[in-house]
Amino acid sequence: MAERARRIPGTIRLLERAVGALAAEPVMGASHPSNAERLEMGEDGEPVWVRPHGLKTKFDFPRARRGGPECYEFEIGQLRPGAPRRLDKYLQLRFRGYSRSFLQQMIKDGKVLIDGQPVKSSRHVAHGERVTIVLDQPSKHDPEEIPFEVLYEDEFVIALVKPAGVVVHPARGNAKGTLYNGLLHYFREQLEADPSFHLGTVHRLDEPTSGVMIYALDKKAHADLTRQFENRLLKKTYLCLVQGVPEWDATEIDAAIGVDPADKHVMSIDGIDAREAQTRYVRVAVSKCGGFSALRAHPRTGRSHQIRIHAKTLGFPLVGDIAYGGVESHPAFGDVRPRVCLHAEALELAHPIHAHPLTLTAPPPEDLAALFEHLGIVLPAWTPNRIAP
Repeated sequence: MAERARRIPGTIRLLERAVGALAAEPVMGASHPSNAERLEMGEDGEPVWVRPHGLKTKFDFPRARRGGPECYEFEIGQLRPGAPRRLDKYLQLRFRGYSRSFLQQMIKDGKVLIDGQPVKSSRHVAHGERVTIVLDQPSKHDPEEIPFEVLYEDEFVIALVKPAGVVVHPARGNAKGTLYNGLLHYFREQLEADPSFHLGTVHRLDEPTSGVMIYALDKKAHADLTRQFENRLLKKTYLCLVQGVPEWDATEIDAAIGVDPADKHVMSIDGIDAREAQTRYVRVAVSKCGGFSALRAHPRTGRSHQIRIHAKTLGFPLVGDIAYGGVESHPAFGDVRPRVCLHAEALELAHPIHAHPLTLTAPPPEDLAALFEHLGIVLPAWTPNRIAP
């Protein structure tokens, strides 16, 4: 955990102490030193926070801690002659590094009060008045210990292997037990030190699907990863087990996908609000019994259930995918009861900050490996996780 703690971006971790710079006491009862910040004594003898020269990252004020106070209050000290008295200018002096327009927006949003009352930026402050800064609320989701394998981690991103059967993000009916809850537990020390620590979801996998996922740990990284996904600048490779043996070595399908008019929980070709979808399939291996094949799928788009419904449309539904015609049992499976046999095997992209290529891969998990063994399917060697310098 100590190693991960050192990876917290300085421009995020220092936020809480920025508020603490308003008074001698540390904000919300805790202070966490950072090499990226420093406190100096102002001309009026009060401590002020100074953002390091050249640091131009945009950031927000910290959120409140779980179970902690929802605001921070301080009393305005004795103002020296000539010191700014307009509220926005006064706060800018106390919070060096935040722009005046940023602070004005906070005041406009009602996040800065004087003696409990909302005010305008032009309001003049006076000695003895009490300023209240309203803090945003912490995440409503609870951290939980959800096991997952970490493939790569730095201060900007974390790549991991999602286990099959785990929902990616909390939603109605799945408020707990998700991968996001597990990440909140994994980064609990960082979130305790800085409730504003950024954890951004940029893509998802279906609940039964296992495999590689990447999360952003920084707002700039989040924006760039989103750009890469939206503009199809990365390559995704999935491994799947299907019923039947294709005659082709490789094929492509271009068929729009929308919500099935008969069942809103599944998708269909040319369904409601259909959107374009393209997937390339490559035959990898065939079972000894001849009834099943391992394919690699390369989706060019990212529609819900895309690989599953395109495989069904080609006449080769995924094993275990009963929603789209797949079988759950077969004598060749032995004692293995398959889930939807789909695994996100590789993700190739550019690092969102450094721009060097990342190739993130994960071999089939134990359940799929056991099924392949029962069927006598031998997969080509997979490429180890590779991080370019």
